[in-house]
Amino acid sequence: MFVILDKCDRCGFCIVECALNAIEMGKVINRIIPERCTSCGACVPVCPLGVIVEQPSQANDAPADAASGTAT
Repeated sequence: MFVILDKCDRCGFCIVECALNAIEMGKVINRIIPERCTSCGACVPVCPLGVIVEQPSQANDAPADAASGTAT
């Protein structure tokens, strides 16, 4: 999952690049719509400020049960 940081200046390059229309222009910063985003990363290299970053998924952050190898 990607997020747009607060230093976004709403240039719109990410909106144009996203083929899934998963980014919308907000009042202060652009916003990624999580339900539409597939985390392809196409928006990352077009951001001139470098404010689109990958956020670790919560599923990957869950501790694994050592015996079964499954998330607890």
